[in-house]
Amino acid sequence: MLLHDSRNDDGIKSFFQEVHELYIKTLLNPLYLPGSRITSSHFDTKVRALARKYL
Repeated sequence: MLLHDSRNDDGIKSFFQEVHELYIKTLLNPLYLPGSRITSSHFDTKVRALARKYL
């Protein structure tokens, strides 16, 4: 869960677009098992970096 106190609609939109792209790339990975939990520390790090960038 990410919480923020600013209302930057463009930043929020960009954040979710890039997280969605990262999510799709993860799902397309041949080693990913459909329906399984994403536990990659790389994925987590990238999402946190996007949050710092846009939120």
